[in-house]
Amino acid sequence: MNTALISLASNTPDKQGQMEQAFAELQAMGIITDSSSIYETAPYGNPHHPNYLNAVARICTPDGYPELYDTLKALEQSHGRTPQSKQSGEIPLDIDIVVWNDQTLRPHDYEREYFQTGLKEIQAVENQQHHPIVSH
Repeated sequence: MNTALISLASNTPDKQGQMEQAFAELQAMGIITDSSSIYETAPYGNPHHPNYLNAVARICTPDGYPELYDTLKALEQSHGRTPQSKQSGEIPLDIDIVVWNDQTLRPHDYEREYFQTGLKEIQAVENQQHHPIVSH
């Protein structure tokens, strides 16, 4: 099985709906093993664009990288993503594979707050599961 960490983002007026629907579709595929909450961040690089909703998810899939990439890009397109979306500054859905089998493919994204926030949430849950707090 292959593992990946993906980032999800949307900054359209219906960004909450876009994110919830994307998660529902990914969960229906049975490939999400962990995910962060959905949280808001300021746009990176252009302060005139609307704020984003972001999330990070861990994926476990028998598919190879090309198949997963194509699946995620098809999901973006089904949510209205076009080549012009980035130019307009309104992104219905953006999904990127940031880490693939422990190899960081998108180091700039990996370092950004919009990814680190979600990654830290996932790691905190993992740490809690491995080291549960015992109360007496």
